[in-house]
Amino acid sequence: MPQNVTIELPIPPRQNPGLAAARERNLAWMRRQELVMGDSAARRYVFSAVADLAAFSYPDVDDEDLDLAFDTMGWFFLFDDLFDVPEGHEADEAVAVCKRLLALVSRPSPQVADHDAPLVRAFADIWRRARTGMSDEWQLRAARNWADYLTGNLTEEIDRRTWVPQDFATRMRVGHRTLGLVPSLDLAERVGHFEIPQIIWHSSHLDSMRRASVHAVKLINEVMSLENDDARGDPNLVHCLMRERNCSRQEAIRLAVVLVQTAVSQLFEQVQRIPRFCSRLGLTSAESEKVQRYAVAMFTWIRGSYDWSRVNGRYSPRTASALRSNVTGQLHPANLTPVSP
Repeated sequence: MPQNVTIELPIPPRQNPGLAAARERNLAWMRRQELVMGDSAARRYVFSAVADLAAFSYPDVDDEDLDLAFDTMGWFFLFDDLFDVPEGHEADEAVAVCKRLLALVSRPSPQVADHDAPLVRAFADIWRRARTGMSDEWQLRAARNWADYLTGNLTEEIDRRTWVPQDFATRMRVGHRTLGLVPSLDLAERVGHFEIPQIIWHSSHLDSMRRASVHAVKLINEVMSLENDDARGDPNLVHCLMRERNCSRQEAIRLAVVLVQTAVSQLFEQVQRIPRFCSRLGLTSAESEKVQRYAVAMFTWIRGSYDWSRVNGRYSPRTASALRSNVTGQLHPANLTPVSP
């Protein structure tokens, strides 16, 4: 089982002690946002444990910050599954929601009408809370990163309607945008109550660190979700490696693991150069500390995504056995907000 694949990582595992209580508060938020309706939907959502990713990725935060992290992680997966429609159908609803979200993040003071889809209203709530207390520069940057994530999802959808790129490089390039890690690192600043100075955030050095982090987390996700993708007939980077390297499934998984470890090694090398990077920029000790905290957030996300992937219900055999190419995704609104007869 891919969920049982071992990936040796030189990063200590951590978990937020407030997981259980935050999980309950997140479910209540999901109900208020009309994203999870009814007991059956609640059981499905809780079993998936998608919001629990926040406890592994933001282990030091608590109270309202932890709730924001849980709500954001839960939202991510519901939005992702909105695109998982039965074979032969087009995800028109997902495209419409995506366009509405793009309009929302582009406005300085977003307003959401009462008739908007629950996923749009829920995101507006998350975005309002995320912006609180952050500088205008951070808000503009975070909005751009959300827009890149959203347009990346539109890229994937139009690829599904035409032809899906089969090569590893192209799928990884698109996957870097649709993974959502860059907005999640912005969130690490928000819940950690610090900001990377704008000009530093755009440096090639930090960009290389982010790319290594996204590469590692994306490959972890592809390995762990392989059986889900097989059940739905969806593309996966493991499949790309099998084709390009003319190798077996197990060999491709082992290669993906090596690529994860290589990306982590690259990140360690880049982090070792942070003191010289900060020195050349003449950063204060406080500014240098923020850069270091940003690097820690990357390592925490890599390790957190791996540990969460091995214990959640989303990538379990039970979920994979229930998925088919002719059904909606696990957390598609059709499975969480059933229409009463």
